[in-house]
Amino acid sequence: MKKTVFMFIACMAMMASCNNGKTTTTAEAGDTTATDSVVYEGMVPAADCYGINYRLVMAQDSTMGFSLTESYMKSETEVDTTFSYQGTAIADTKTVDGKENNYLKLPTEKNVTTNFLVLNDSTLRMVNADLEEPVKQEGMSYDLKLVK
Repeated sequence: MKKTVFMFIACMAMMASCNNGKTTTTAEAGDTTATDSVVYEGMVPAADCYGINYRLVMAQDSTMGFSLTESYMKSETEVDTTFSYQGTAIADTKTVDGKENNYLKLPTEKNVTTNFLVLNDSTLRMVNADLEEPVKQEGMSYDLKLVK
């Protein structure tokens, strides 16, 4: 298990090295995004609003730093409330149906984590506290896609 987590972290570090250390800053949501980071975005279903738009910026180095913004939407374009979290992600591995899966656990509040299954290099899927995928329903996606 430690070997798989180490391999996952090593892959993220190798992807970071492809950017030659360049950095840029954006004013979006008050965060600083370095070019040695990756950005995932996606809107997931919500019970009490139009949806929750997630923006996850992950450092591509050994720090595993992250910045997560959750925007609760009134409509497709109108934001009601936004919450921002920063911290250090935890890489985890779990075997499901004989297949080893990689997960990212993002501590957002005291005793609360937001968890993602790493589907591939460009997609993260939100999972519950037990690292279980949501029940698939027509027209509902819990995926965040790589945008940068």
